[in-house]
Amino acid sequence: MSMDMKKLVMIAAILMCTVHIVYSQDAYNNWSKLQSSFVRHIRYPIDLEKASLPSFFTLKVQYNKKAKQYDLEFSDSAHPLMIKEILRIKDKLDFDVVYKDLNIENHDIPIMIPVEIKIARVSHVFSDPKSKVSQDLYNFKGQQALSDFWFYSPLVLMVINN
Repeated sequence: MSMDMKKLVMIAAILMCTVHIVYSQDAYNNWSKLQSSFVRHIRYPIDLEKASLPSFFTLKVQYNKKAKQYDLEFSDSAHPLMIKEILRIKDKLDFDVVYKDLNIENHDIPIMIPVEIKIARVSHVFSDPKSKVSQDLYNFKGQQALSDFWFYSPLVLMVINN
């Protein structure tokens, strides 16, 4: 193999690697846009923080064509204070990036986004094995989510409490 041919093969290999690296970073940037807007705007409810209660729930996101906005539905494990807080910041969260990231053109299919808000010190009440949090994580209005939907990476926040 001549020296010129070796250079061409090497350049082609480098270009192929670069394309894959750039693609991976773009996908991660979409998720990080949603994650950073979530962390920047959310205020963990003080009552939950004082009670040392973390939050684990699933957010069901669906585009409403008539209203030209995203409708949100919360799993049964979502605390009412968390529902109120997410609805407060709803318009500040960029859900378009989720559809771009998953490469979905049809916005009719809902997307499930797990939300995990960790807390440094967890109450023993939350840790009780009889807690229904895990049972209700994918229940909506008492019914298990069984329709077609896409899953997305979880939104995660860590709250440091005293």
